[in-house]
Amino acid sequence: MMTLPPNLEEAHYGTTVGKQSGTALLVTLMIAGLLAAVVGVYLSMTSSGNFKVKHSAGWNAALPMAEAGVEEAISHLMKNTNAYGVDGWRLTNGAYAKRGLLGDGYYDVNLAGFPGGTVYITSTGYGAWKGSNYVARCVQVQVDTPAPFLPIGIVATNMSLGGGFGADSFDSSDPLHSTGGMYDPAKATAFATIATPGLGFILSGGTHIRGYVATGPGGNVTPTGSSFVGDENYSGKGIQAGHKTNNFTANYLPVPVPFNSTDKEVRFPTNDIINGVSYTYVLRGGKYFATNLDSVAGGTIYVGSNSTLFVTGNISLSKIVFETNYFGVTNSGLTGPKLDLFVAAPSVDFTPDIVGARPPQFWVYGLPSCTTMTLTAGKTFIGVIYAPQVNLRAQGHAALCGAIVASSFGCFGTFDFHYDSSTRNIEAKSFKILSWAEL
Repeated sequence: MMTLPPNLEEAHYGTTVGKQSGTALLVTLMIAGLLAAVVGVYLSMTSSGNFKVKHSAGWNAALPMAEAGVEEAISHLMKNTNAYGVDGWRLTNGAYAKRGLLGDGYYDVNLAGFPGGTVYITSTGYGAWKGSNYVARCVQVQVDTPAPFLPIGIVATNMSLGGGFGADSFDSSDPLHSTGGMYDPAKATAFATIATPGLGFILSGGTHIRGYVATGPGGNVTPTGSSFVGDENYSGKGIQAGHKTNNFTANYLPVPVPFNSTDKEVRFPTNDIINGVSYTYVLRGGKYFATNLDSVAGGTIYVGSNSTLFVTGNISLSKIVFETNYFGVTNSGLTGPKLDLFVAAPSVDFTPDIVGARPPQFWVYGLPSCTTMTLTAGKTFIGVIYAPQVNLRAQGHAALCGAIVASSFGCFGTFDFHYDSSTRNIEAKSFKILSWAEL
């Protein structure tokens, strides 16, 4: 048997041990790498799960934030029925806006609309989920608001009544005092009020008012000629006892821009055919904006559902038709859709025929930029005009069924005014939520 020298035996043993140690190290490294990969995958899955949990928590928190903004807006509307630009709400791009902070989230909410009309509340809630990152959710609520004033007849700071001015009243919601919701002279009542917060006016010519006259403190109404004021049975001249007061005060707010024309929910009215009839502009509910309603032959509007239309330029309309078979959400006391028309043009002549609507269904709001309105001869305007900065002229043989608020009112020629007392009852409505949806 051959025996290796001692030094060679040591070398052989060392080589064997080195190979075994290298193999063990390689296995160890492989196992460590595998464990590291498994741990990495686990940590990645854990991180992804944590990411999703935090994002979900932010998502879930965003909706209550948005709803908190809606609740604050509703509280604001119910408290401040005459003006919205108070209590930290600021007018920005045609809407009143406010931000509220709650915990690590917040909400941005705005109000677009006019007191007494339809107001759109848009609230975006932001839920925190990672550092300064937020998840956003948006809610929009459409509400019907109480009016800042109650229509009583014709109210103007300056009043000029002459020629063939006549006023009486009816009730479009009562068949005893109207026919088919329209004025009927055989069923007329004597509740029209012609009022000024100023010092008074003169009744000249053949002016006759079945109702009341009113002035501001210390003022007086002076009848001349054959003019008279009284109830439906009064046949004398002058003012019947109990039909005049000098204690009338009023403060009518300017009309603000109803909404921003660039809002994503705002549409442009387009033409369409309804029940075989072609209309220049069709309104199916919601907010509409137009730079003008100017058609060579006089445009026609179809109102299919509650709509707000904001027009900045010229208006030329021959007819406005309201849907009579209406099953949508109505304003209090109405059986058909309502149109709120906001007018910004400096001068407007109203000539459209109003078809299928009672006066409370059509309200015209004159912005401060609108300074002159004219009711044209031979036409009967059906609706309510609220334009505290406008000079309103009734020329020729014009007529109006509804109510008026203006800076000044002048009658030139014959004008028949028929106050619809149902406008007072309908606009004295309570606050009502019409719709609530997440966008």
